[in-house]
Amino acid sequence: MTKLSTIPDHTLRITCGVCNHHSMLEVANLIFVVDEDATAHDVRLRYSCPKCKTKGNNTYEIIPERRDLS
Repeated sequence: MTKLSTIPDHTLRITCGVCNHHSMLEVANLIFVVDEDATAHDVRLRYSCPKCKTKGNNTYEIIPERRDLS
């Protein structure tokens, strides 16, 4: 399980399993809301879809921060 404290410059993309709504959550901001020892899986379980209010029925993807290569 990936601890949030190890990926503060990443984003979690959570997709609701019921209505397929997508949300992008910045990990740095999540650390302020949940404990830095929390895992991405912990956030997934607590997440409530803002569209249909379903809780815990979702998937997540960890997306690294884009870096400007120019």
